[in-house]
Amino acid sequence: MKRFLVIALVTGACAAPGGEDLEFSPAQVVSHETANGATPMLLTTTAGDRVLAWVSAEDGGHEGRLHFSVTPAGATEALTTVTVADELGGIEPHGEAPPKLAQGDDGAVYVLYSVGKKVPGLRFPLSSLRLIRSDDLGGSWSDPVTINAGEKFGAHNFHALTAGGGMVVATWLENHRGVSGVSMSRSFDRGATFEPQRSINLDPSCPCCRTAVAIGPSGTMYVAWRTIIERGDGPQDDIRDIVVTRSDDRGETWTEPVRPRHDDWVYPGCPHAGPSMQVDETGAVHIAWWTGKQGSAGVYYARSGDRGETWTATPLKTGDRSAPSHVQLVTGEGHVFVTWDDGMGTLPEVVMRHSSDRGESFAPSQLLSADGFAASFPVLALYRDTLAVAWGQRGEAAHREAMASRPDMSDPTSVLGLPRVGQSEIFVRKAAVEAGG
Repeated sequence: MKRFLVIALVTGACAAPGGEDLEFSPAQVVSHETANGATPMLLTTTAGDRVLAWVSAEDGGHEGRLHFSVTPAGATEALTTVTVADELGGIEPHGEAPPKLAQGDDGAVYVLYSVGKKVPGLRFPLSSLRLIRSDDLGGSWSDPVTINAGEKFGAHNFHALTAGGGMVVATWLENHRGVSGVSMSRSFDRGATFEPQRSINLDPSCPCCRTAVAIGPSGTMYVAWRTIIERGDGPQDDIRDIVVTRSDDRGETWTEPVRPRHDDWVYPGCPHAGPSMQVDETGAVHIAWWTGKQGSAGVYYARSGDRGETWTATPLKTGDRSAPSHVQLVTGEGHVFVTWDDGMGTLPEVVMRHSSDRGESFAPSQLLSADGFAASFPVLALYRDTLAVAWGQRGEAAHREAMASRPDMSDPTSVLGLPRVGQSEIFVRKAAVEAGG
């Protein structure tokens, strides 16, 4: 595979109420060892170690394996790399449902991923949600545990993962008789076993948009997803907006879901674009997402200082129309960083906006990827004074070929195959960050 060295254009510092442009390092290909890579995910541990995971596959196929690259605190290069396979089958390189990373209270690193399975006669693949744990920062991993109930393979995906308060918590979408709802399961023994899954909300949910889960410093839990608000006789009248619910008793009960913003987006389908959410050190809840509502389509951010009861929303980039953008955010030390693959151009490109005043205001958008390439599904991690952003990237021709080969699932006779890694590689950029307000 041809490799591309990308030097993305970074504008000079631009004074703004919310901060300024960051001086990023040149983009670096980090998936050399695996020749290809898709669906990256980043984690910065409490000690400052950086864990980068992605899915690779021989010849870019769908028999995916997880690859971990670990850069210890203070090091400039990765010192530990390991590849993990699953006996059930290939680990899915699904951009909207990538492997998720979390760190427990005792320093253990957890990974939640999906193994896909194609079943003759079914339009959509089935999946199994699997969790592994490492107690030595990625050097070795536990045997996988299936966390979904019932048969190992079923209609469960679009998962999220967090850990804290002595728990490991996973959320996902579960399909029952054609209707998707939000499910959750908890582990109290470091991921060795999980309690029976339970439903957080039984109202219909958008079936292909990822969930988000976060635990605040006081132990309060939050879960977000894209709901379906039925207003008429058919899906052409349904609103598909983001909602957030809260639990004050470690996930036993949940509040009525609240919309951070009334997008009122009516759409008879699923955009494959869920929310990203974090709780900062003060207990404030931060969330970012994409909406496709014509006239105000694009990426939004919202913050709540009263435990998700009320929200203040800010448009980050909107326009008349936008292809789905996949949003990720991170908070810390007074900063909020939001990154996404912008859907307003001919090719997706990775952009970022930065707030140094806890989300009160944001600096202008900053381009991180290069022209002429399709850059998608960015993720980011922050530790003290260092920000890292990773994404998957492929050439324009490969991107257009992949888009053209996707089946039209509005056709009831179409069948969706397992996702492929394709001609994609993983890129990373880093920047120094000053203390926020």
